[in-house]
Amino acid sequence: MSLHWHVRQTELRQGFEVVFSNFDEIRIINLASRKDRRAKMIDELRRVGLADDPRVVFFDALSFSDAGPFSSPGARGVFYSQLAILDQAAKRGHSVLIVEDDVDFVEGAEKFVPDEDWAIFYGGYYAKDPDNLLESDIIGAHLMGFSAPIVPIVADYLRSISFEGIHPPIDGAYVWFRRAHPDVPTLFARPPLGHQRPSRSDIAELRFYDRLPVFRQGASAGRAVKRSIKNLFRPTLAN
Repeated sequence: MSLHWHVRQTELRQGFEVVFSNFDEIRIINLASRKDRRAKMIDELRRVGLADDPRVVFFDALSFSDAGPFSSPGARGVFYSQLAILDQAAKRGHSVLIVEDDVDFVEGAEKFVPDEDWAIFYGGYYAKDPDNLLESDIIGAHLMGFSAPIVPIVADYLRSISFEGIHPPIDGAYVWFRRAHPDVPTLFARPPLGHQRPSRSDIAELRFYDRLPVFRQGASAGRAVKRSIKNLFRPTLAN
Protein backbone atom coordinates (compact mmCIF):
# COMPACT_ATOMS: atom_id res chain seq x y z
CA MET A 1 0.00 0.00 0.00
CA SER A 2 1.34 3.40 -0.93
CA LEU A 3 1.09 6.02 1.79
CA HIS A 4 1.48 9.74 1.30
CA TRP A 5 3.13 11.52 4.22
CA HIS A 6 2.33 15.15 4.78
CA VAL A 7 3.92 17.35 7.40
CA ARG A 8 1.50 19.96 8.73
CA GLN A 9 2.95 23.41 8.18
CA THR A 10 2.04 26.38 10.38
CA GLU A 11 3.09 29.85 9.25
CA LEU A 12 4.97 31.88 11.84
CA ARG A 13 4.40 35.58 12.21
CA GLN A 14 7.98 36.11 11.07
CA GLY A 15 7.00 34.65 7.70
CA PHE A 16 9.33 31.65 7.50
CA GLU A 17 9.09 27.99 8.42
CA VAL A 18 11.24 26.71 11.25
CA VAL A 19 11.11 23.19 12.60
CA PHE A 20 9.37 24.02 15.89
CA SER A 21 6.41 25.45 13.96
CA ASN A 22 5.67 22.04 12.44
CA PHE A 23 4.18 20.50 15.57
CA ASP A 24 0.71 20.65 17.06
CA GLU A 25 2.07 19.51 20.42
CA ILE A 26 5.42 19.77 22.18
CA ARG A 27 5.73 17.43 25.16
CA ILE A 28 8.61 17.43 27.64
CA ILE A 29 9.13 14.26 29.66
CA ASN A 30 9.92 15.10 33.28
CA LEU A 31 9.75 13.17 36.53
CA ALA A 32 7.89 15.11 39.20
CA SER A 33 10.87 14.61 41.52
CA ARG A 34 13.31 16.22 39.07
CA LYS A 35 12.52 19.88 39.66
CA ASP A 36 16.17 20.63 38.83
CA ARG A 37 15.72 19.33 35.31
CA ARG A 38 12.40 21.13 34.90
CA ALA A 39 14.00 24.46 35.85
CA LYS A 40 16.90 23.95 33.43
CA MET A 41 14.49 22.91 30.68
CA ILE A 42 12.45 26.08 31.16
CA ASP A 43 15.66 28.06 30.65
CA GLU A 44 16.32 26.15 27.43
CA LEU A 45 12.76 26.74 26.20
CA ARG A 46 13.20 30.44 26.86
CA ARG A 47 16.36 30.46 24.76
CA VAL A 48 14.53 29.08 21.70
CA GLY A 49 11.36 31.13 22.13
CA LEU A 50 9.12 28.33 23.41
CA ALA A 51 8.81 29.21 27.10
CA ASP A 52 5.30 30.67 26.76
CA ASP A 53 4.17 28.59 23.79
CA PRO A 54 0.75 27.02 24.57
CA ARG A 55 1.77 23.86 22.69
CA VAL A 56 4.44 23.11 25.30
CA VAL A 57 3.33 20.88 28.17
CA PHE A 58 5.43 19.02 30.72
CA PHE A 59 4.47 15.34 30.76
CA ASP A 60 4.70 13.56 34.12
CA ALA A 61 7.10 10.74 33.32
CA LEU A 62 5.99 7.21 34.09
CA SER A 63 8.12 5.36 36.61
CA PHE A 64 8.44 1.72 37.57
CA SER A 65 9.87 0.01 40.62
CA ASP A 66 11.30 -2.84 38.55
CA ALA A 67 12.87 -3.16 35.12
CA GLY A 68 10.51 -5.82 33.80
CA PRO A 69 11.93 -6.96 30.43
CA PHE A 70 14.00 -3.77 30.10
CA SER A 71 17.59 -3.16 31.13
CA SER A 72 16.52 -0.82 33.97
CA PRO A 73 13.38 0.72 35.51
CA GLY A 74 14.36 4.05 33.95
CA ALA A 75 14.58 2.62 30.43
CA ARG A 76 11.14 1.13 30.95
CA GLY A 77 9.78 4.47 32.13
CA VAL A 78 11.19 6.37 29.16
CA PHE A 79 9.78 3.83 26.69
CA TYR A 80 6.27 3.92 28.11
CA SER A 81 6.34 7.69 28.63
CA GLN A 82 7.07 8.24 24.94
CA LEU A 83 4.43 5.66 23.99
CA ALA A 84 1.84 7.42 26.18
CA ILE A 85 2.62 10.76 24.53
CA LEU A 86 2.23 9.20 21.08
CA ASP A 87 -1.09 7.63 22.11
CA GLN A 88 -2.38 11.00 23.34
CA ALA A 89 -1.34 12.73 20.12
CA ALA A 90 -2.90 9.96 18.03
CA LYS A 91 -6.28 10.44 19.73
CA ARG A 92 -6.21 14.12 18.75
CA GLY A 93 -4.81 13.52 15.27
CA HIS A 94 -1.82 15.72 16.12
CA SER A 95 1.83 15.86 15.21
CA VAL A 96 4.13 15.91 18.21
CA LEU A 97 7.66 16.81 19.25
CA ILE A 98 8.88 14.74 22.22
CA VAL A 99 11.63 16.34 24.30
CA GLU A 100 13.43 14.75 27.21
CA ASP A 101 14.14 17.12 30.08
CA ASP A 102 17.93 16.92 29.84
CA VAL A 103 18.20 18.58 26.42
CA ASP A 104 20.44 21.58 25.79
CA PHE A 105 19.64 23.26 22.48
CA VAL A 106 22.45 24.40 20.21
CA GLU A 107 22.69 28.08 19.38
CA GLY A 108 20.34 28.85 16.50
CA ALA A 109 18.21 25.72 16.93
CA GLU A 110 15.06 27.83 16.69
CA LYS A 111 16.09 28.93 13.17
CA PHE A 112 16.46 25.44 11.69
CA VAL A 113 14.39 25.13 8.49
CA PRO A 114 13.66 21.60 7.23
CA ASP A 115 14.60 21.29 3.57
CA GLU A 116 12.48 18.23 2.87
CA ASP A 117 9.26 16.52 3.89
CA TRP A 118 9.45 13.99 6.68
CA ALA A 119 7.34 11.72 8.84
CA ILE A 120 9.96 11.14 11.55
CA PHE A 121 12.36 13.85 12.68
CA TYR A 122 15.53 13.38 14.70
CA GLY A 123 16.47 16.65 16.34
CA GLY A 124 18.97 15.11 18.77
CA TYR A 125 20.92 11.93 18.31
CA TYR A 126 24.31 10.21 18.32
CA ALA A 127 25.06 8.13 15.23
CA LYS A 128 27.40 5.18 14.95
CA ASP A 129 27.86 6.06 11.26
CA PRO A 130 27.37 9.83 10.82
CA ASP A 131 27.97 9.53 7.06
CA ASN A 132 25.02 7.17 6.61
CA LEU A 133 22.41 8.26 9.11
CA LEU A 134 19.49 6.39 7.56
CA GLU A 135 21.28 3.05 7.92
CA SER A 136 23.23 3.82 11.09
CA ASP A 137 22.47 2.63 14.59
CA ILE A 138 21.21 5.66 16.50
CA ILE A 139 21.63 6.37 20.20
CA GLY A 140 19.30 8.89 21.77
CA ALA A 141 15.63 9.78 21.48
CA HIS A 142 15.80 13.05 23.41
CA LEU A 143 14.38 15.27 20.63
CA MET A 144 12.03 13.28 18.41
CA GLY A 145 9.32 14.57 16.07
CA PHE A 146 6.47 12.72 14.41
CA SER A 147 3.99 13.91 11.79
CA ALA A 148 0.30 13.37 12.50
CA PRO A 149 -0.17 10.46 10.05
CA ILE A 150 2.77 8.46 11.40
CA VAL A 151 2.00 8.90 15.12
CA PRO A 152 -0.59 6.09 15.48
CA ILE A 153 1.47 3.75 13.30
CA VAL A 154 4.58 4.19 15.44
CA ALA A 155 2.52 3.85 18.63
CA ASP A 156 0.99 0.56 17.45
CA TYR A 157 4.44 -0.73 16.54
CA LEU A 158 5.90 0.11 19.95
CA ARG A 159 2.97 -1.56 21.69
CA SER A 160 3.35 -4.83 19.77
CA ILE A 161 7.13 -4.92 19.26
CA SER A 162 8.56 -8.43 19.03
CA PHE A 163 11.90 -9.09 20.68
CA GLU A 164 14.06 -11.75 22.26
CA GLY A 165 15.94 -11.23 25.49
CA ILE A 166 16.02 -7.66 26.77
CA HIS A 167 13.34 -5.27 25.52
CA PRO A 168 14.87 -2.64 23.18
CA PRO A 169 15.10 0.87 24.64
CA ILE A 170 13.08 3.60 22.99
CA ASP A 171 15.87 4.78 20.68
CA GLY A 172 16.50 1.23 19.49
CA ALA A 173 12.77 0.66 18.97
CA TYR A 174 12.56 3.70 16.71
CA VAL A 175 15.47 2.35 14.64
CA TRP A 176 13.71 -1.01 14.40
CA PHE A 177 10.54 0.72 13.23
CA ARG A 178 12.33 2.64 10.49
CA ARG A 179 14.07 -0.50 9.25
CA ALA A 180 10.72 -2.30 9.15
CA HIS A 181 9.19 0.66 7.24
CA PRO A 182 11.91 1.95 4.89
CA ASP A 183 9.34 3.92 2.89
CA VAL A 184 8.74 6.31 5.82
CA PRO A 185 10.77 9.50 5.18
CA THR A 186 13.09 10.42 8.03
CA LEU A 187 14.87 13.73 8.50
CA PHE A 188 17.97 14.17 10.66
CA ALA A 189 18.90 17.69 11.72
CA ARG A 190 22.51 18.25 10.69
CA PRO A 191 24.08 19.11 13.02
CA PRO A 192 21.74 17.95 15.81
CA LEU A 193 19.65 20.71 17.38
CA GLY A 194 20.04 19.44 20.93
CA HIS A 195 22.37 17.40 23.10
CA GLN A 196 21.86 15.74 26.47
CA ARG A 197 23.34 17.76 29.29
CA PRO A 198 25.42 16.19 32.09
CA SER A 199 23.03 15.27 34.90
CA ARG A 200 22.19 12.42 37.24
CA SER A 201 20.71 9.62 35.17
CA ASP A 202 17.12 8.46 35.62
CA ILE A 203 17.72 5.53 33.25
CA ALA A 204 21.02 3.86 34.11
CA GLU A 205 21.75 2.37 37.50
CA LEU A 206 22.94 5.18 39.77
CA ARG A 207 26.63 5.40 40.49
CA PHE A 208 27.66 5.26 44.15
CA TYR A 209 28.08 9.05 44.39
CA ASP A 210 24.47 9.57 43.27
CA ARG A 211 23.11 6.97 45.70
CA LEU A 212 24.82 8.32 48.83
CA PRO A 213 23.64 11.73 50.13
CA VAL A 214 27.11 12.65 51.36
CA PHE A 215 28.43 12.52 47.78
CA ARG A 216 25.33 13.61 45.87
CA GLN A 217 25.73 17.34 46.43
CA GLY A 218 29.32 17.26 45.27
CA ALA A 219 28.40 15.26 42.18
CA SER A 220 25.67 17.77 41.29
CA ALA A 221 28.07 20.68 41.74
CA GLY A 222 30.62 18.95 39.53
CA ARG A 223 28.07 18.48 36.78
CA ALA A 224 27.05 22.13 37.03
CA VAL A 225 30.66 23.19 36.51
CA LYS A 226 31.00 20.77 33.60
CA ARG A 227 27.86 22.17 32.00
CA SER A 228 29.04 25.76 32.49
CA ILE A 229 32.31 24.98 30.74
CA LYS A 230 30.44 23.12 28.02
CA ASN A 231 28.13 26.09 27.46
CA LEU A 232 31.12 28.35 26.84
CA PHE A 233 31.71 26.21 23.78
CA ARG A 234 28.06 25.49 22.99
CA PRO A 235 27.80 24.29 19.38
CA THR A 236 25.91 26.42 16.90
CA LEU A 237 23.67 25.46 14.04
CA ALA A 238 26.18 26.92 11.60
CA ASN A 239 28.93 24.51 12.73
